[in-house]
Amino acid sequence: MDKTPKTAIRGMMLYVLALLVLGILAGAAYTLYGHPADPSERPAAETIPQKAAAPQ
Repeated sequence: MDKTPKTAIRGMMLYVLALLVLGILAGAAYTLYGHPADPSERPAAETIPQKAAAPQ
């Protein structure tokens, strides 16, 4: 059990590489085409109520 078959190591490396490539492609697609800003919708920062300044 001290020797791992080379095919298993190659398979794991290929699997990790494929996941990495798919993650990069998915991130690029989301950056290019993902949720476009709707000009009619207010930004989330504007909807958060602001606390009044503490009296000094």
